Amino acid sequence: MKKLKGLDGKLDVAWSKLVKLRAGMKCEIQGCNKPVLNSHHIYSRSKKSTRWHPENGICLCVGHHTFSSSFSAHKTPLEFIRWLDEYKGAAYMDRLMIRANTVSKLHKFEKEILLKELNNEIKQLEQ
Repeated sequence: MKKLKGLDGKLDVAWSKLVKLRAGMKCEIQGCNKPVLNSHHIYSRSKKSTRWHPENGICLCVGHHTFSSSFSAHKTPLEFIRWLDEYKGAAYMDRLMIRANTVSKLHKFEKEILLKELNNEIKQLEQ
């Protein structure tokens, strides 16, 4: 993943940490207990409307994120999306799809507010 500096980079880091904390610092694939975790964007990072939206993330071990050819978000995307639809539910995925397909351009002050919100939730979950 390309590391960004400045506000976008801080938002990326906060988003990733929040996704992991919301998942209890565990891979969300049932029965998986591998310790090295990634935060996976359900809709691509290039979609500004969902890039830093916590519901657009899922915590996966590196195998289930990118490395496993039997089941992973990047190597078996169709199977992964089918699992994700069952895991999160159709209503959740529909709401996320609507948000992802909404045009969004955040101004600097909006990004600063979003960063505060993400960091506030991180602090709450870390307590």
